[in-house]
Amino acid sequence: MDTEPNALETTELEENEILIPFADMVQQLVDYGEPLEDPFSNQAMMIEKVKVEMPVEIQVLVENDGTTTLKSNAPTQSTETTIMPVFHQMKLTVELEE
Repeated sequence: MDTEPNALETTELEENEILIPFADMVQQLVDYGEPLEDPFSNQAMMIEKVKVEMPVEIQVLVENDGTTTLKSNAPTQSTETTIMPVFHQMKLTVELEE
């Protein structure tokens, strides 16, 4: 009995491991840390606004129970092939409100 996955299953497994939940990707893009503080000058640098525009690879997974998961990441292919994954353009602006 052959229990090893075939090439197609292996490719799908690798792709699913590369793609992460969409919300996690957005969180990574906006997690830019605490303000940078200089204790000697009593000055600090704080990021007030972040704008990101980038291509993303998006995959919609529908489970047997009907739940849907949106996974994404930066494009996984850098070389053009005859069958490319669908790339979407994402624009994200995060602004600090006081």
